[in-house]
Amino acid sequence: MDNYRPTSLTSQICKLFESIIRDTVVHHLEDNQLIMDSQHGFRKGRSCLSNLLTFLDKVTNYIDLNESVNVVFLHFAEAFDKVPHQRLLQKL
Repeated sequence: MDNYRPTSLTSQICKLFESIIRDTVVHHLEDNQLIMDSQHGFRKGRSCLSNLLTFLDKVTNYIDLNESVNVVFLHFAEAFDKVPHQRLLQKL
């Protein structure tokens, strides 16, 4: 199933409303400076790739200054998929 591509069952009207609400919320957050400038992924002109490039630039600058750099990478989607949900609910 490497080529699996899910089909969206959401209606076009729901997608339109979702887009309008998303744009309104993001606009409000940006106008009122409630979201950090470093947030990428869902903002216009700031993709996951731009986040990676910004991060790489900061790390290389620290290395150029002979500063130490410690990095931890987490993949939350994978981690959440593998957690037994019943056990997680009990702990919560």
